[in-house]
Parts: sequence; C-alpha cells; structure tokens
Amino acid sequence: MIQKLKQMWKKAADSPQQERQHSVALAVAALMVEIMRMDGQLHDAERREMMQRLENRFGLSESEIHDLIEQATKDVQEALDMHQFTSVVVKSFTTQERVHILTELWAVAWADGHVDPYEEQLIRRMADLMGLHHSQFIQSKISAGIT
Repeated sequence: MIQKLKQMWKKAADSPQQERQHSVALAVAALMVEIMRMDGQLHDAERREMMQRLENRFGLSESEIHDLIEQATKDVQEALDMHQFTSVVVKSFTTQERVHILTELWAVAWADGHVDPYEEQLIRRMADLMGLHHSQFIQSKISAGIT
C-alpha cells in the first residue's frame, strides 16, 4: 500500500507542467459547472460566462474549453463532494487568486440575472473549503457586481 502511494506521488511529481495546468483548469471548471447546475436550470448565459472566464484565466481555445467543460461535468457527476476540486485550487493559487476565483463563481451564478439561494449556499461552502474568510466571500460577491 505504501509503495503504491509512493508511486502515485512520484508520478504526480514527474508529470509535465502542462498536465498539472490541465488538472488546475479542470478543478476550476468543475466548480463553475457545479454552480451552473445548482439551480436546476442550465442557462446559456451561465455557460457563456463560464467559457469566457475559463478562456481568460487559462488561455484555452474554444474547443479546449468545450472538452474541459465536458470532462468537468463528468467529474462533478461522479464526485462525492467538492473537496477534490477545492483542494487543487488551494494548492495551486494564492489567497488573493482564490478570492478572484470566487468572484468568477459569483459571476457564473449571476450570469442569468439571478443568484439562487442554493447557488449562494454552494459558493459559501466553496469559500470555506478554499480557506477564505466571510469578509472575502462578501467582497468577492460585491466585486462580481452583486449587492
């Protein structure tokens, strides 16, 4: 068992930078997908907002973004919780960058002109999992243009 864990860690450490970047992009996309799905309605405006945010953050092409969203959707459906995604975000970004990601999550939720209470609750849980304080949660909401 320990040998298997050592092999997994070695493989992760030896993986190329591009593969690690993909894991980070996949984690952020998964959080956005979960926000988009939370209110039970898949709005085109939310999807467009998510695609724009992913393009801006990771510099991906449109086809790469579509593939990323497709994989993120599968991963979210199979996930037991959000920790597997938020832990990647915590390891990969500074606190200020995590606040900015939270602002992007708010923007995805707000893209349809309404933030559902379930979306807000999920963003609150994600903020906690990303190690952000309540004041950062509120500031990111305000930064997204939601009052």
